Amino acid sequence: MKNLIFLSALTLVGCASTIESPKPIAVWEGTPPGEVLTPKPGADPRGSYTTWEGNQYLTDIFTPEFIPWPAAKPNSPIVIVCPGGGYKFLSEKLEGKVIAQKLNQMGCAAVVLHYRVPRRDNDKPWIQPLLDARRTLEIVRARAAEWNGNPKNVGILGFSAGGNLAARVAYAPADPEPPRPDFAVMVYSAYLFDEAKKPDQVLMTGPDGVVPAPKPKVPVPAFFAHSNDDKLPAEASAAMASKLKSMGGSSEVHIWADGGHGWAGTDRCDAAREWMGILEVWMKNRGILPR
Repeated sequence: MKNLIFLSALTLVGCASTIESPKPIAVWEGTPPGEVLTPKPGADPRGSYTTWEGNQYLTDIFTPEFIPWPAAKPNSPIVIVCPGGGYKFLSEKLEGKVIAQKLNQMGCAAVVLHYRVPRRDNDKPWIQPLLDARRTLEIVRARAAEWNGNPKNVGILGFSAGGNLAARVAYAPADPEPPRPDFAVMVYSAYLFDEAKKPDQVLMTGPDGVVPAPKPKVPVPAFFAHSNDDKLPAEASAAMASKLKSMGGSSEVHIWADGGHGWAGTDRCDAAREWMGILEVWMKNRGILPR
């Protein structure tokens, strides 16, 4: 009996060793477009990690890539996850890996995008990340089936600066017309208001803004989550949702009284514990997930 138990244990170990972790996929072949910085000699161009207060951060990214997390079933929605970090670093664990795993549990495929950080331009820090995110959207649509994803059901989800990036991918004006996701989720988004126009709290408009240009095409459905005591104003999420609605789009906003900033992937407040369950209901109501 002892030998049988020992053999069974070996079998389990052997099976576990064959399970492969998700492997990163490069966003660009060769040098990414728009690059203006040079990596330090000997540094990994894919970035370096540091840990602070139990969270894992990634910065100094010169070779952007994404990590696929396949869905269990074919033809599932697939979500591009954009961690936050002020366009200076990426909160890769709590706003990346943890979120992808939870999306898998909901029935979605996910890819976690490691876009370029830190800022290349302090005034317009989204320029290179936006190129990376749009290219990722094109790759994900072309290869969605590899991760059991549906190329016609691709969304983008971002936190803080990643929420700003998600808004830009989904709505920001551009010429020629860029690829757009089929839905967008923005959690405690940063930089939606024009800081130069404080205290009026006006959404950023124009070519460098987040507001869609007037056109016949209806904006893709949007979901916003925020805390009222966030250092980044929850009013920005509400204003963006209202603007999209005025343009014929569908938007849903959830604002909790407390929670502060950066709670995704934790259980430290009601917002953190509840938002993904509410998101799942929204996705089912929109037909993104089956009921």
